[in-house]
Amino acid sequence: MLDTSLGREKKKPSAVFRQTIVFTSVTMAIVFAMVIIIRIFYVQFTIRTYSDLYATELNIATGKKEKTNEPQDTLNLLYQLMQDSNVIRRSLVSNKIVILDGVLISDPYGLIKDKFKIPYLPYLYEYQGLYYLFIGVPIFDSSYLIIGNPSLEITALLKSFREVTTLILIFGFFLSLVVSYFLAKNTLKPVVKISDQISKIDIDNINQRIPEQNTKEFDIFANKLNSMLNRIQQAFELQNQFVSDVSHELRTPLTSINGYVKMLKRWGKNDPTVMEESLDSIESSSEYLSDLVEKLLLLTKTDYQIEKEEINLYSVIEDILDFFKLSLQEFSVQIKGKDFKVNTSKEYLSIILKVLIENAIKYSKDIKKIDIELNPLQKKLIIKDYGIGIEEEKLKNIFERFYKADSSRSQKGHGLGLSIAKKLADALDIKITVESEINKGTTFTLHFK
Repeated sequence: MLDTSLGREKKKPSAVFRQTIVFTSVTMAIVFAMVIIIRIFYVQFTIRTYSDLYATELNIATGKKEKTNEPQDTLNLLYQLMQDSNVIRRSLVSNKIVILDGVLISDPYGLIKDKFKIPYLPYLYEYQGLYYLFIGVPIFDSSYLIIGNPSLEITALLKSFREVTTLILIFGFFLSLVVSYFLAKNTLKPVVKISDQISKIDIDNINQRIPEQNTKEFDIFANKLNSMLNRIQQAFELQNQFVSDVSHELRTPLTSINGYVKMLKRWGKNDPTVMEESLDSIESSSEYLSDLVEKLLLLTKTDYQIEKEEINLYSVIEDILDFFKLSLQEFSVQIKGKDFKVNTSKEYLSIILKVLIENAIKYSKDIKKIDIELNPLQKKLIIKDYGIGIEEEKLKNIFERFYKADSSRSQKGHGLGLSIAKKLADALDIKITVESEINKGTTFTLHFK
């Protein structure tokens, strides 16, 4: 059974919606915490003030009793209090809870149970929707009197506070939701704007960029995107140039091969000279194509696995000169300086030196001479030829792919050698510099670290 959901685009939540929920949640959490804190302090201050007023109204703490070491009976103490204070008598009559020195004297509400405790004074206790306030006052220096009664005032205040805060929380939630939505939308507005501008950039207008933003963070974000777009545009242009150059380089040998194949079909069977000429040209073009493909593969390779080792530079140079032994028969090659060791890849360094020696051979004219100098103090290797040279304004382009400084070079190569040498040198952390003068030669210098 086919899964029809595969063709459906998965719906993703809106960033504005998510930010709205986050802002609202944070705001409501802060408001709720503030309400709880206000209620705690409000209740404490209220009962503290109420208990002070109530204790002042009792006005029994001023009563003095002669000090004696004999323990007082609770009933006798209560009798004396009732004789000394009309307020206590009114409290008992007015249905107050009275506890004297831990002994329950009166509990008309049936509130005091076995597990009932008063942890601190003044103490507020809720029972059946009413709040009971317990206060304590010292009497006669050695006794303590606790009086409790239902407080309608405090009950009304706390119920009103609860209703008001409930309304505030409900109203605040919807207000926070609306404000958070516009806040989130305004916060993400630059992102949406940048996203719309990016969506308009394609192959036809890849040179467009994101304009400067009003805020620092989004301006940095826009600059990073513009930098990325610059690299994409550069890569796109290089790709187009690469395809164009490769097409041009492949067209000539392929046309040559095709032409000689047709010539072989017409006259080659009966004419040995035509056959020999055609086969030589096909072989030459095939070798050219093979060399081109090999260099293109090396040039586009990114996953270099470089294994470096300590090698003697002189031995590598000797191997390269031996490789070009036949081509250098007419050349005078002079090696100066002292040998020194470098930590590098022998394989890739050999490719770099092959490119430089091959160029020196190709573009030498009347003076068949190549100077190689080793400088162990400055860790440099210099290769100098006395050939046709390169114009100064063209030196900066010689490491580009398929670049050929003049028409005479186009017949001798495909403009990839120096690009490969530069890429491998960068991978080996070797700096290549070049100096040249027309008809006086070119000098390449390898700087080792």
